[in-house]
Amino acid sequence: MRGALSLVAIVLVGLLVGCGPRPPKPIVQQALAYQIAHVSGPVGSLVGSDQLAARLQLQDVKIRQDRREPLLLVSGETLEGHHLSGTYTLIVHPPGSRRPYRRKGDPFQLTLAHQKAQTVATQRSPDRVKTVPERWLLAYSSPDSKTWEVIDFLPQPAPAPELPPAGPEPTLPATAPAAADVGRTESDGAPSPTNTSTPT
Repeated sequence: MRGALSLVAIVLVGLLVGCGPRPPKPIVQQALAYQIAHVSGPVGSLVGSDQLAARLQLQDVKIRQDRREPLLLVSGETLEGHHLSGTYTLIVHPPGSRRPYRRKGDPFQLTLAHQKAQTVATQRSPDRVKTVPERWLLAYSSPDSKTWEVIDFLPQPAPAPELPPAGPEPTLPATAPAAADVGRTESDGAPSPTNTSTPT
């Protein structure tokens, strides 16, 4: 009886873990392209590393395994981690060559950290809240192998600045003289005398 209950509990835990969001394939493809373009290797020697990101193309990305576990980040935050493995086809267009370099069925392994969308209070005004969008981060194990470092490989839009409350707009008097007209008479536009007395 206890063995059957343990088996049911294991199955339920597996189902609950599997109910979480799976990394979208476009996200995995962009993370894999970033990882390839920013590591050294035989592919990186084909073109300059600064040009590789613009000249590589990924196709047929297939996720074979998605193993999940909590990731403790260097910052102390814990995020859901996805250890992904699968295959892909890499196409690189070297400069000055019409024939691309192609490799089919290459295996890959990468880890993504998932930050769910949440609502948090702002630092300036605790009464006000802002929505933090969902994010996928590329994760690498730190040198101590106990924590994880993350890289934001997807550029995020800059948050909107907090604007002060709108107040009444200042108005200028309609009869205020222009700066260019100061010191001139209304009759002939000549400058008015500033001192008419003669020295004694």
